[in-house]
Amino acid sequence: MTATLAAIAAVGLQSLRWQQVIDEETEPVQEEQRLELQLALLEQLPSLGFDNAIASWTFLQYLQYFGDEAARDETGCRLNFTYLDQVTQRDPRFFTAYTFVPGGVSYCQGEPLKTVELLDRGLESITPKIEEQAFVLALLEALDRFLLLGDVPGAINAYEQAADLAAATDSYADFAPYYRQTAQWLRDNPDSLRARFIGWQEVYSNATDESVKERAISELENLGAQVIRQDDGSVEFRPPPDMNSLPPNNSNTD
Repeated sequence: MTATLAAIAAVGLQSLRWQQVIDEETEPVQEEQRLELQLALLEQLPSLGFDNAIASWTFLQYLQYFGDEAARDETGCRLNFTYLDQVTQRDPRFFTAYTFVPGGVSYCQGEPLKTVELLDRGLESITPKIEEQAFVLALLEALDRFLLLGDVPGAINAYEQAADLAAATDSYADFAPYYRQTAQWLRDNPDSLRARFIGWQEVYSNATDESVKERAISELENLGAQVIRQDDGSVEFRPPPDMNSLPPNNSNTD
């Protein structure tokens, strides 16, 4: 009986997707309303033991929604949090989904507090034994708190948490002193130019969306940093002239 119900639910969801593909003349506003209704129905769908599968399906739908630049230019991205909230409620250990939260929720939707809410969910559910890069979630929260919310004490705590999580791994233990040093810079100077320069570099390195990368570049230029675009497409950031020399940025986990 359970398998039958799950199959019916899957068929129903898939038919909604096919309708979206077929109806090429749907206006973005109407499509946004249809997707909102679909998410409301999905939220009421019992798991029937398929929570992870539903989370994966919903995440794929989110990628298609967020990636539709023409529609997002017209209607915005107000469903981003709803999508990612449902994904991570169904599967709180879905690490990859959390890495899309800052770009979608903080920067596009303009809701950094909601980003913190989702990242906290991930940090409560994902340990270094489950995912060695769990420290990235704490780092993303530190960046949101410091650069977008101005919450320096919260940022310090998040950097320290990132250090603890990195130190608990074999592959990323060397990152721990770097995050502890950044936390100390914020203790010494809550408006640290050094910390902001490093922070926006981190935002650039961890961005999953080109618009967020461009925002990071703009913020770095506003700080007085030199942005050097290489022939191979890579980007190098040099500190503002009045800053002391900085240690290498070891945070890029690509």
